[in-house]
Amino acid sequence: MKHLYIFLLPIIIYLINSLLKKKSLLMNYSGEIHQKFTIKENIPLSGGILILSSFYLYFYDYSDVFNLHLFLIFLLGLSADLKIIKSAQKRFIFQIIILYLFIDFMDMSIIDTRILYLDKLLTDPIFNNLFVLFCVLIVVNGTNFIDGLNTNVLGYYIIVSLILYKINFFYILDLSSSQWVGWIMCLVIFYFFNLFKLLFIGDNGAYVLGLIYSYLLIHFYNIDQNISPFFIILLLWYPCFEILFSIIRKFKLNKSPIKPDNNHFHQLIFLYFKDSLKLKTLISNNLGANVINLYNFIILYIGSLSVRDTQFQIILIILNVLVYVFVYIKLYKKSIKKIIL
Repeated sequence: MKHLYIFLLPIIIYLINSLLKKKSLLMNYSGEIHQKFTIKENIPLSGGILILSSFYLYFYDYSDVFNLHLFLIFLLGLSADLKIIKSAQKRFIFQIIILYLFIDFMDMSIIDTRILYLDKLLTDPIFNNLFVLFCVLIVVNGTNFIDGLNTNVLGYYIIVSLILYKINFFYILDLSSSQWVGWIMCLVIFYFFNLFKLLFIGDNGAYVLGLIYSYLLIHFYNIDQNISPFFIILLLWYPCFEILFSIIRKFKLNKSPIKPDNNHFHQLIFLYFKDSLKLKTLISNNLGANVINLYNFIILYIGSLSVRDTQFQIILIILNVLVYVFVYIKLYKKSIKKIIL
């Protein structure tokens, strides 16, 4: 059944997207300012429906509590895509409620961070819950944050999934190789549909992917604490640092951290290819995302060569931050006159 699903998936995507287009539901383009420099066509935001369905198919025997909260976070993303809950503040409050209940019911915790002072604080259950909540919120919203270019999110999580496969992640979590390979193949199919702007993942898909990987990676580390916790951080560094950097940048400029603008790293990469190299919008969009993903593939692969070496992982994380900030400053100075704030 699962093998057949892979072959039928392109047809399923086509049928779902055709229905959404016919009903004018879940369409992407709304004319908001943060969409100004990307594709201005109405593409179905069907990614979350497909990602959630595929996950349930391959991991149907996973925790019922996990599956329930995954569905709830999907519904919250869907409400944003359908403009039912327009307020970012309200969505954030709902996120906090859903994710806190999820953490509590799943008994999620982070015990050993290799940072002594933080580890002492984590012995307090309330602080531990709040710390885990903060981490999951950063991953979920960071995943949604980087979804400004085609394949940026899907490409990134395909890379993370391949790295996890390389280190036998599925075995430690008592998953089968076929389950994880099937899941990766689904993501690859979504990637190519996204590449040719035949589907977008939307908030609904970004929220689902963010929760899946934040939970699995925390669970993975709790089972095998010989792995450096900084390797887990390295695996999720890009979506997390993008959003944290943006929050700091906006606070420094006295701007609301939840108000969208066009000065994000991935948008500056896009503008460089489009304006400086005079490439077409779709090419600039796809090229920008895949240059970012190529860098992340290289750095995550290097990190996977020594997953137990904390110093090595910290060096890679610091390298990423320095490269990110250096490239960001260069691109920002180059394109500042072309960006409408």
